[in-house]
Amino acid sequence: MSDVHFLSLFNSRIAYRLYENKDATTDRHCLLLHGAGVAGEITYSPILPYFTNWRWLLVPDIKGMGESFHLHGKEAPVTISELTHDIEALLAHLNWQDFDVVGYSLGGLIALNLNHRRVISGHLPVKMALMEPASLDREDLNALSEVRKKYRQASSIIRETGDVEQGVAHFMDGVSPNRRKHPVAEATTQSRLAHRPHGFSYALDAVTNHVDVLAQAPEHRDAMIRSAKEVFLFSGELSSEQLREHYQKLSEQFPGWQHKVMSACDHSLPFQKPRQIANHINRWFALN
Repeated sequence: MSDVHFLSLFNSRIAYRLYENKDATTDRHCLLLHGAGVAGEITYSPILPYFTNWRWLLVPDIKGMGESFHLHGKEAPVTISELTHDIEALLAHLNWQDFDVVGYSLGGLIALNLNHRRVISGHLPVKMALMEPASLDREDLNALSEVRKKYRQASSIIRETGDVEQGVAHFMDGVSPNRRKHPVAEATTQSRLAHRPHGFSYALDAVTNHVDVLAQAPEHRDAMIRSAKEVFLFSGELSSEQLREHYQKLSEQFPGWQHKVMSACDHSLPFQKPRQIANHINRWFALN
């Protein structure tokens, strides 16, 4: 267990937890970034007990989710650049120079952006394990922009109508259209994503806006991908076929990339198979 700590920045108040694994096989550090709508502890608490590599594990709440807020205390739009800067500031505050990254969905996109910014500023690339990172779910960026329109509609429903349940359902149908709709699992996901619905909606828009920019300048995504030298990609068997195809192509194109399809999983894979995912991650980061 870990207490919640807070870092106040010029426009943010970032909550984070720092876990020490005294049984770790190394003294290394790992940053764990969650997805849109669900806080860091909820996302990673099922996985953390199975990690063996790292002594220190940093689990922040991305602004707009969990216990991280804009400094003015209200929900407001965010950008991927802004969210990446928050994480950079937290790492600087803790004096973390050398670390690995695990990222899920939105957190995977922030991880890729963080790594790219580090590389262009002269740092070595970080090693990553990413679970269905946002912005890589289609090879064709124009097709990805079309997919993201569904998420923009979901965020609009939440903010403009106040119908959080409908908005969250619209998001779930967009991100996991082939999921097995078990009533308990559906209700649990709905409850998680409805905790801070406007923060969730602004996080969705941040990814959509970022994808729209990339569609106009695809070289930016190419540069972000090429900056990442060692990446383990997870996808769900029930997720989009185009997503899995793109991940597989990336793993074949770049020697340091690997791809694993998790059977019977959709986009909620870290909640569905935490132990199996942790085992794959342990083996990946144990490799020299």
